[in-house]
Amino acid sequence: MTLVRIVIHCVLAVWLVLLSGCATRTVHAPLPELSDLPATDARTQHLTFINQDERHELLGVLRHDQSELQLALLSPQGQRLLTLVVDVQGPRFLPGAQFEPPFTAKWLANRLAWSLWPAPALEQAFRDSGWTLRENVNGRIIQYRDRMMARITGSSDCRIIDDIESGYRLRVATLGDDSNRTESACPTD
Repeated sequence: MTLVRIVIHCVLAVWLVLLSGCATRTVHAPLPELSDLPATDARTQHLTFINQDERHELLGVLRHDQSELQLALLSPQGQRLLTLVVDVQGPRFLPGAQFEPPFTAKWLANRLAWSLWPAPALEQAFRDSGWTLRENVNGRIIQYRDRMMARITGSSDCRIIDDIESGYRLRVATLGDDSNRTESACPTD
């Protein structure tokens, strides 16, 4: 093999590696304005993250107003593990997390937005971004450049967020009163 062919093969190999890196880069949807989400008191939820054969069950305490959204993730025993904050600085996890989540703050903030915000706020945020929202009686479909990224179904008491792109399913169930933290509105698998 001549030196020219070796150089050409090396250039092609580097080019392919760079292209594959671009293809696997995570694309995040723009977040809607916090002011478009009606304020609510803190509510406790049962969160189930499912990915392939892994299943993680946590409690979540969600609170939001016109300027900030906070989701504290707790162990089933009530120990704070991680806190997501979304405000004018953007989504982030607060320091002091007890574990390294397999997802980013932006990923979790997007899934919450797709589930919580009214459709007009999402449509406004998605405008001119390649992201779209389709909504019907069965739920919501989130697409990026005509590729389905997620499907959100259920009710306000039991939301199921199927993240098609990353292979995650997030089930969010509103819990009953504090005396029964295991009773939720979602059916068990």
